[in-house]
Amino acid sequence: MKCPNCGGTTCRESKWRSHREKSEHPGSHPYRCLDCSHRFIGPASPLAEGRGRLFGLAAGLLAVVLAGVGLGINHILDSRTEAHPTHAAAPAPYASEPDALRQAAQAGDADAQYRLAKSMLYDTSRGREGASEAVGWLQRAADSGHTAAMVQLGKLYRTGLGVLQNFDLTLTWLRKAAEGGDAEGMLELGRMYRSGTGVKQDLVEAYVWFNRAAASLHTEALGERENVALKLRPEQLRDAQARSAQDHAQTTQLAGGADGGADATGR
Repeated sequence: MKCPNCGGTTCRESKWRSHREKSEHPGSHPYRCLDCSHRFIGPASPLAEGRGRLFGLAAGLLAVVLAGVGLGINHILDSRTEAHPTHAAAPAPYASEPDALRQAAQAGDADAQYRLAKSMLYDTSRGREGASEAVGWLQRAADSGHTAAMVQLGKLYRTGLGVLQNFDLTLTWLRKAAEGGDAEGMLELGRMYRSGTGVKQDLVEAYVWFNRAAASLHTEALGERENVALKLRPEQLRDAQARSAQDHAQTTQLAGGADGGADATGR
């Protein structure tokens, strides 16, 4: 597996941050690059696919057993009644999820715009036009204050996936998300300053954002913060901790009231 951020090949499987993230990426799996700590979604490894097939087989066998039990119960009930069978009306047709999602996005729902963009980004059959449309939806959601969309835009501009790589825009969107109270945005902004990717390396600034992300309950920020702390002098560490507290209360309030913001552990 190759890291899209630094090109490193030393990657390990990571955990899904939520059921929603897992459901949005069928056939994929999260990974963590051991060289630059970048987390990304990629094709599922053969081992992960094998586990999925085993789970699917077990679920199928359970469904067969339950179906058999249901047939037995129906047979017993049918044998005890002489009432004529009735036919239930077929359910009314409804729009498929993609259609409903697109309609909501077109109506101005920022979260629907974000979810639609994510589904399009991971559908490689759409090609460059699909990626371009996805970026457009992310832009609309971000302009509406959706911090998760801001983070996704920042990541796209950092990796150059579907857009031209642009570290200035990466920093712009990640900072907006972080200052809007998004824990994932804080984490990614801290990583920018830690690695010096597209910005002057500043370990004190990196610590500040890792510290705020950890305070916002983003578990990945804990290790990042401690690794940076080991590289700081005592007076730098005190300064970083003092700066972390500045405006943190206001940022936390924004996180609680922001529309479409990420949860404490990501998407």
